[in-house]
Amino acid sequence: MPLERCSKCGNSPSGGLQNCSGCHGATGAYCSRECQVAHWKVHKPVCRPLEDNQVWGIKILDNRYQPWSTQFQHVLLDPSHPIFTQGELCPLTEQCGFPLLIYSDAIHGGLKAYEDNQPAVYLRIEAADGFAPAHWQFNMPGTCSVVRQDRKLLTKEAIEIVYSYHSHLLDMADPDFIPLGNGPWSRRPSPRSLKTFADDYRKEEIQREGRQGFDYFP
Repeated sequence: MPLERCSKCGNSPSGGLQNCSGCHGATGAYCSRECQVAHWKVHKPVCRPLEDNQVWGIKILDNRYQPWSTQFQHVLLDPSHPIFTQGELCPLTEQCGFPLLIYSDAIHGGLKAYEDNQPAVYLRIEAADGFAPAHWQFNMPGTCSVVRQDRKLLTKEAIEIVYSYHSHLLDMADPDFIPLGNGPWSRRPSPRSLKTFADDYRKEEIQREGRQGFDYFP
């Protein structure tokens, strides 16, 4: 699927995009040489051509590998991966226009879990009440995989933003809001609210941590 926006700045120039020569446009296309150079640190881990129906997702390691910034790893998934048939849709991300499928090696795959997985549980919370389903709360999910339902590229930076957005919402959750029909949130989460949070988060990370290339949130 050809990329329609510059992988760094998100622009769609009238003259079209230039595909990255390393991945042949599978995971990177740019409006300028400057954008490509500035984005290299983010793009490098996923810069490779893809075979038919392969897709980049994220593996979330369990809590033994905290902090969460070290728990996220890129993973290349083949179409036979059970996430596409057994994975659960994350309701809150779907409501925000960024639908993700999540698969637990323990809950769905029956493998032994050695530890809980707090980032994965946060991603699986319900939009209606802010709680993850019981089988996520009372069973250790262990290592999990996440992929975009539309099978577009999912990066560590994007999953970081979504997880941080969920954490932000949970910090402000209040059950008194539930009767208003927004779940435990003062305002109903939406694509706009996620985009606004993402813009602010990126600016903060660039200013505070100097994370150059950490720009466009698709």
